[in-house]
Amino acid sequence: MCHTAPAAVAALGTGLSMAYEECRAQLSGQRWNCSGVGDDTYFGHVMPLATREAAFTYAITAAGATHALSAACARGDLPSCGCTHNRLSSQRRRSSSPTTSEQFQWGGCGELAFGGRFARRFLDARELEADARSAMNLHNNRVGRKTVKDLVRRECKCHGVSGSCAVRTCWRALPQFRAVAAALRDKYRRARLHRAAPPDSPAAPARAPHPALRRYRQNGVGRPPRKTELVFLAASPSYCEPDAAAGSLGTHGRHCNRTSTDEDGCEKLCCGRGYSTVRVVKQVQCRCKFHWCCNVTCDTCLSRTQTHVCE
Repeated sequence: MCHTAPAAVAALGTGLSMAYEECRAQLSGQRWNCSGVGDDTYFGHVMPLATREAAFTYAITAAGATHALSAACARGDLPSCGCTHNRLSSQRRRSSSPTTSEQFQWGGCGELAFGGRFARRFLDARELEADARSAMNLHNNRVGRKTVKDLVRRECKCHGVSGSCAVRTCWRALPQFRAVAAALRDKYRRARLHRAAPPDSPAAPARAPHPALRRYRQNGVGRPPRKTELVFLAASPSYCEPDAAAGSLGTHGRHCNRTSTDEDGCEKLCCGRGYSTVRVVKQVQCRCKFHWCCNVTCDTCLSRTQTHVCE
């Protein structure tokens, strides 16, 4: 695939970088804040434990790859991506309501289908083992791709005499990737613990959203995982202390919010170890004035700030 579609692979790499950046932004105040994710390899990060954090990592990278590939296809940057049919012949005129005469035409070339298909072929290819971890990764990859698809919205442009909207051309527009990442963050918080059932166990559901998950059950209950929920197999560590085997960098030296009672608060983020207060005094420009023409003069002021750092 790297040799036959280099432009698409480059776009996929851009999507993964975008996913890692957004991962850190979405979880910036958490004990696990995506630090180290994406630093060691370009095409995907493999977390050692099958935790909810691993589920989120796989989902957001699959979503980032799908989003970037679809956007590149829509811009016409990918030679391997084109309309499945001629653009003009594929536009269909439809009535938006059976009670009105307003019409619209579909535009676009199915770029989202291409993005999802290429991301699936590339990222799912590494899951060669027919074990529970591979099944989990494949399922979460699918959730990431589906989240992009579910947030696609319809946009339209009006055509008609004197600005009327007698006919509209509509297309399916990709969402902002930040919205996709925020949706996956919510799924991360609601991710469900699943355990593998023995092959002949009656608790194993007969049908599952993903073929590789048909041997799964949730907490001993025979409900298969939904297509929209992230799944994980192991409880998360505390992430308080460095632990390479668990993929934890610890929270020593992290900046915390002394007044917050949320996850970014010093009590929770520092894991009860305490924190130190660092006071910083620096010179900054202030009371700047513009003089005609063309000069700006500023005074010099002292800025005093303080930050709190986990012990």
